[in-house]
Amino acid sequence: MRRKFKFILIFLVLILGAGFIYFKSLKTRHQELIKSKIYYALNLVDSEWKKDLDNNKVVFTSPTFVISNIYKSMEGPKSDQYVVIDDSKEELLYLTSFKTNAVSSDESRQLSNDFVCHTNFEYRDAEHYNRWNMTNRINSQYPRITSISNGVEDFELPDGFGFPVFSNERLFINAQALNHNVTDSTFNIKHKIEIGFTKHRDKPLIPLQPKTVFMMFPYDPNDPFKGPTEQIPNACIPVETKNHSYLDTEGNALSGHWIISPGKHRYSYDASSQLNITDSIRLHQITSHLHPFANRFLLKDKTTNTIIYDCKSENFTNKIGLKNTPSFASQKGIWMYEDHIYEMHLDIDNTTDKDQEMMASMAIFYYDGEMKDKISELKL
Repeated sequence: MRRKFKFILIFLVLILGAGFIYFKSLKTRHQELIKSKIYYALNLVDSEWKKDLDNNKVVFTSPTFVISNIYKSMEGPKSDQYVVIDDSKEELLYLTSFKTNAVSSDESRQLSNDFVCHTNFEYRDAEHYNRWNMTNRINSQYPRITSISNGVEDFELPDGFGFPVFSNERLFINAQALNHNVTDSTFNIKHKIEIGFTKHRDKPLIPLQPKTVFMMFPYDPNDPFKGPTEQIPNACIPVETKNHSYLDTEGNALSGHWIISPGKHRYSYDASSQLNITDSIRLHQITSHLHPFANRFLLKDKTTNTIIYDCKSENFTNKIGLKNTPSFASQKGIWMYEDHIYEMHLDIDNTTDKDQEMMASMAIFYYDGEMKDKISELKL
């Protein structure tokens, strides 16, 4: 009996040892997924989303995130949730503002937004466009409404404009924590995510359509971490090849999440195909998603040599993080055309002595004339 017990004990030690070695071999983001599942399964921290609905806003509070390590962008604890603003009725609303704050786990204190990596807001395109009988739009683009992130934790659409949804329509929220600087403690946080809205019956707004455009650069899928070569002189080093990797129309591998070495760098990207403008659009809002060490992010009409959006980010000087990333908003709007070439330009200064990670995208909103016609047909 003692021999059998000894064999079982050795077997368990080997299993635990192998599991520990496997766990330590994972990237930080995958380790955090496992840790969060254990915390939630054992009820060690709050695992539930909470909703508080007011007359012109709704606040969703995330589960608890345990901060126990340094988390660069896309590495920290995260949680996803389908949400509904008000499932007791079907009422047309216009989403007008987005905000995220880090708070203590008991929700009594607001914390530094250094602990906010991002909040992604998405619609379910099949559900959303079927309600409007606009099925031609389904799968035409990624269904993201917008994204707010470190350096730009809140913004409002121009006065009089909004993104139309129904109160009982399912939306999707993805929230992720960040920690570039705290190394001497383990603590718990939550994210409070606020969506402001206007009711159609109170004040019909002008509908906007969202789209996200982002920089991405080629790499060799056979040797992805080699960097620039004679064959691919503008190759990037992707952070990884499983996420944020894409293929262009010719089958070339591209990454939208890449490594930046110490020092200054300048990138440019032709965003015309991603914008995919048909005839013309009238642009009213841009909010950037950037990582620390980004200094300037431009959207330029190369055809007319005109700068549409000049985002000069402010980095903290005493720690890693973005202090401010200005948005663009215009009631008048800026016209953009099908036959023009549009470029994004990014200036970076990695002031550390280590490699860092970078992403650069613009969540844009432009006038949606087809949706305005659909709304005018409704009997509300």
